[in-house]
Amino acid sequence: DHEGRTVIAARAQGSASGLVFPISIDLKEYPYLHWHWKVPSLIRDADNTQRHLEDSPVRIVITFDGDKSKLPLDERLFADQFRMFTKQEFPYAILMYIWENRAPVGRVIDNLHTARIKMIVADTGAENLGRWRSETRNVYEDFKRAFGEEPPRIRSIGIMTDSDNTGGDAEAYYGDILFLRAGVPAR
Repeated sequence: DHEGRTVIAARAQGSASGLVFPISIDLKEYPYLHWHWKVPSLIRDADNTQRHLEDSPVRIVITFDGDKSKLPLDERLFADQFRMFTKQEFPYAILMYIWENRAPVGRVIDNLHTARIKMIVADTGAENLGRWRSETRNVYEDFKRAFGEEPPRIRSIGIMTDSDNTGGDAEAYYGDILFLRAGVPAR
């Protein structure tokens, strides 16, 4: 319970903290994602455009199924290495919504390890720190813009608070996360 809301509180101290929920969603039927989050402070040195500084106090992480045999060889090799080291299957694609320190809202940031992860800036800078933010995104359109193809079925959604690259501290609060047929839910 945080300020009268049921939330997930996350904390990372030079580490990453996450939670994943398996789900099967067709974005043609439920294209919109609506959520609430609150960030008390930014991670001072974080910059998601730099490999060694890629941290964010909040991330909404969506994974997708798809035909990996269509991917270029280097991406298939990356997925194989990921599976060897983690014993987990790397998804076809990952789309993340993040709170960035500097990049403008709406910017698509490429992951510097693989082209199969894209980050979209949903909030930025210090202006909205310490306040609950309500966000709604058309995931169907965002996926098409980020990856240049029709989105496959969603296989999971997760949250992640991470400061492992900068070694900083991060605190965040996550409220309700909903997939919707239309834009903003009725109150």
